[in-house]
Amino acid sequence: MLSLTDSVQYLKGVGPQRLKLFQRLGVNTVSDLLSYIPRKYLDRSQIKTIKESLALIRPDEEVTVKGTVTAVRLHRTKFKHSQIFEIVLSDPTGHISATWFNQPFLATVFSKGQEVILSGKIKFYKYPQLSSPEYEFVSPEGAAPVNSQGIIPCYPLTEGLTQKFLRRIIRYCIDNYLSLITDNLDAGLKTKHNLLGLQEAIRQIHYPDSPESMAKARQRLVYDELLLFQLALGLRRQAIKKTAVKYPIRISEQLEERIRKRIPFTLTKAQEKVIAEIRQDIILRTERSGQVSDYPMNRLLQGDVGSGKTIVAIYAILAAIGNGLQAAFMAPTEILAEQHFRNISHLLANSQVHIALLKSGLSTADRKKMREDIATGQINLVIGTHALIQKDVAFQKLGLLVIDEQHKFGVMQRSDLRDKGENPHTLIMTATPIPRTLALTAFGDLDISTIDEFPPGRQPVRTVLRPSSKIPDAFGFIRDKIREGRQVYFVYPLIEDIEDVDTKTAQRQLYKVNLKSATTMSKYLKEKVFPEYNIALLHGDMKDSRKEKIMADFRAGKTHILVSTVVIEVGIDVPNASVMVIEHAERYGLAQLHQLRGRIGRGAHKSYCLLFGDFTTPESEQRLKIMEETSDGFRIAEEDLRIRGPGEFLGTRQSGLPEFRVANLATDFGLLKLTQADASEIMNKDPSLAGPDNRRWKEEIKRQFSALVLGC
Repeated sequence: MLSLTDSVQYLKGVGPQRLKLFQRLGVNTVSDLLSYIPRKYLDRSQIKTIKESLALIRPDEEVTVKGTVTAVRLHRTKFKHSQIFEIVLSDPTGHISATWFNQPFLATVFSKGQEVILSGKIKFYKYPQLSSPEYEFVSPEGAAPVNSQGIIPCYPLTEGLTQKFLRRIIRYCIDNYLSLITDNLDAGLKTKHNLLGLQEAIRQIHYPDSPESMAKARQRLVYDELLLFQLALGLRRQAIKKTAVKYPIRISEQLEERIRKRIPFTLTKAQEKVIAEIRQDIILRTERSGQVSDYPMNRLLQGDVGSGKTIVAIYAILAAIGNGLQAAFMAPTEILAEQHFRNISHLLANSQVHIALLKSGLSTADRKKMREDIATGQINLVIGTHALIQKDVAFQKLGLLVIDEQHKFGVMQRSDLRDKGENPHTLIMTATPIPRTLALTAFGDLDISTIDEFPPGRQPVRTVLRPSSKIPDAFGFIRDKIREGRQVYFVYPLIEDIEDVDTKTAQRQLYKVNLKSATTMSKYLKEKVFPEYNIALLHGDMKDSRKEKIMADFRAGKTHILVSTVVIEVGIDVPNASVMVIEHAERYGLAQLHQLRGRIGRGAHKSYCLLFGDFTTPESEQRLKIMEETSDGFRIAEEDLRIRGPGEFLGTRQSGLPEFRVANLATDFGLLKLTQADASEIMNKDPSLAGPDNRRWKEEIKRQFSALVLGC
């Protein structure tokens, strides 16, 4: 009996060797093959006569013609070992040649009198000819052509598999296995949203009758994919809410007053709103009906660069410490951890809060003493990087976990730190604004807070985009700013010049891409451009002590120009730095450029971000124009998502975001909102998806998202 779980190995023409090729594509079973979605389509629905095709030729336009083979020949070219196979195709309106280069085997495939359909682009050499067209012979039985008539799918391939072969195998599976597919979707939802049945959607996504039917098929498959993920997030939320927080937090009027006294400025309305949301998470739930425990806070705090997220986190930290608990603050880099340690230590000077900075490079004795003080509760707040999740670090009573720039960490690293306590409250922060589509997927299990206004005094940054050839024009402007007492960043994509080895000459040569490096440019700027000023180099490969000294000198104003890589992307706060020069701007994502730009405009002085790049296409220049047009991080993030896709925007492996087969988070926001509402309704009626109508969804969730959904 046929089964959707049948291995593709046993399909006609596959076998064990081609199975390995299919496995490279993630295809093992017939079900996988039916779910293997085309990456694009060729419209061959209009077969033209040869005369029409020759009359309507456009550059690089593909045509499809049908006719009879009237001549066949294989001839050599003037180049050694080169052959051209040529046929002449005729119909009642005329004839046209078709040629294939170095494919002599075709002489055994074609013969006079065959009826054939050809699809390809017409080129002009000595005469018009179809160059290496796809071909398909017309079946005498009248079977529909798979490769040359209608709207034809094009699939992602791997070496050893051809489009023709893949189309034939998938067409066979559609004809023989499609009826075995079960449609899990409730009939009411299909009617409500005018969705195709699943079998018809799969048929139409592979071989659509029209562009409209293909769009309807895609709509159904995207809906299913997003609904499944939203249900998985729903189960994850259920699992989180089943876990009780061990250490409740209460905020008395006295504690509230003590915390407020430590905040040296008036908070914005947006900051106050987020604090109220955090209070509701950690306070109201734990005191409702006299309960002393409830599920922990699990909140994402997003806000643009400089919007004041850290002070909100400090409020939550002091609330935890005021209840006799410990807090952990994890940052992705040593520089950012050190900055948080320095700023928080200054804010809490002369308080009874004991703060420690746990990082690599501590002496054995210092590390041992710090571990003991953390384990016994002598240290109230621990700030650090990945060092916090090492096995030898144990907390006495971890009540709150704060994770900054969360997208820099892997899912398991965040989970490991959470395991240091017994379901501590968790506050996750990001200065990379998350587009709404990603917020509903990558962070769909979190409550989301947004700080959408800036504290008073924050300076707007003027951004200017210029070609790389104009860099010397900026040197005079930069010199003027330094004379005024300001400081400057220069940012480059590489630490060192990248070299390649020429295997023929065994000589080292610079890559042709000719990217500038921070090391080379710091030397050039120091010797050739600004010899009168102090210039320092900073990059991620330096020892921590060296990086600390460089940053301390820059903050103190001893260094006029800091030449760096993107290591300064987060956590650098030097109010006197008012100019940033970024070379090879086209090499960065928009969100990353926005983060870098956020290092300036932090003081009272007018700030300038100068972007220089080499633009190979008008599109690449237009992409960066948005940096000139706006400083709105959310708008920039949406554009970055549209251009680069979610995988690059967040880093799919880091964020835990699934790689959707059909859905595009940059364009399918409407369907995402739809499935979020439908998933919520389904889970309200059946929270554990145990009912007969939802059991198949749950099984599929376990198969696809077992790492995401805890305890389902």
